[in-house]
Amino acid sequence: MPNELTQFTLPIRVRRGFTIMELLVVLTILAAVGGGVVMTVSNGMSIVDGTGRSITHEEVATRATLLEIEKALMGNGAEAGYYSHALELPTRIAGLLTDVDSLGAYNFATKRGWNGPYLFDSGATYGASTEAGDTDNFIATYGLDSDPAILDGWGKPIILQESDTSDARIVSAGPNQVIETDPNNAIDADRGDDIVQFLRDTDPNL
Repeated sequence: MPNELTQFTLPIRVRRGFTIMELLVVLTILAAVGGGVVMTVSNGMSIVDGTGRSITHEEVATRATLLEIEKALMGNGAEAGYYSHALELPTRIAGLLTDVDSLGAYNFATKRGWNGPYLFDSGATYGASTEAGDTDNFIATYGLDSDPAILDGWGKPIILQESDTSDARIVSAGPNQVIETDPNNAIDADRGDDIVQFLRDTDPNL
C-alpha cells in the first residue's frame, strides 16, 4: 500500500524522491555507525542503528557535517587540511571559511598559509550570546557576530573547543540547541544532548 511504512535493509536501493545529497549523507552515517542498520521511510527518512536507537534527519546531517569539518581541519590521506597549512588549528571554526588568524596568503613553495575556504560558505553567520539572559552558551570565545558559520542539522553554529590542546573537539549543540559541553573539561561526561567529535585524540568518555 502506498501510505504504509516501508522498511528495507542494506544494500540501499535508490528510489524516486531521494536526492543525491540525502544518499551521500545516509552513506556517511552508515559508515560511521557500522552494521546492523535499518532505514525506515515514512513521509521522509529516519535511521535506526544497531541498538534500536532512532536517528533523526537532523542528527544524520549533523554527523555528516562534523565528519566534513574534521576532514577540512585535519586533512586525510588524499588532501591536506587547515592543520597541515598552519601547523595549528584555528582559534574559531570560522577559520575554515576566512583567515581569522591572519595566516596570510598560501605559499605554494613552503606549503604554509591560509589556503581556504576549506568548506563551502553557506552565508550563515555566528551569533554570540552577549545579552543578559542568553542561555544557549554560544559565547564570543567560539565566534564573533560577523564570523561565517557552519550550521548543524538544527540550524545552530558548530563550534570548536580547546583548539590548542590534545582535547580539541568540534561540538554541535544537539536537539536542544544549547552548548552543554564544558569548554575546559574534556572528560566531563555531562554533555547533555551535544554531539561531540574529537580531532586529535579519541573521546575520553568512550
